[in-house]
Amino acid sequence: AISDRGKELSSRLALSREYTKWSPGDNSIAYSQRESGDASSADLTIVRRKIEPPSDAGFGSDEVYRIESSAGGIFAGQSIYRAAKVRRRYRRGFDEASGRRIIDCIEIVTTHRVLDGVAQIELPTSTCKSRLRFTQL
Repeated sequence: AISDRGKELSSRLALSREYTKWSPGDNSIAYSQRESGDASSADLTIVRRKIEPPSDAGFGSDEVYRIESSAGGIFAGQSIYRAAKVRRRYRRGFDEASGRRIIDCIEIVTTHRVLDGVAQIELPTSTCKSRLRFTQL
């Protein structure tokens, strides 16, 4: 199964689906949004993907994205490159209250500076840890 990265991004950024474009063939996601007259957009490209196959302990993925966006302001014509590492770990289980199947996920996203085309992976500029729970409707 392949998750729809465009739908996921539009949901997280509260964008209409028409503002995101996902190309699964070339592993890229593009989005643009307009807020208070300013235009912002970015292109996300998956540079590396590692998938852990399902087992009794769960399953997961490790992806590295290249993010290209406009510098904005007086440097609007220039592009800024960043890197993001997204690690997800899923575990199957049952909801204690309803007894339905659930999938718990821990997601860790770290962003990194890119200097002269080289990502500084050992020195993250930010880290975000999220806990997601997927349940049956």
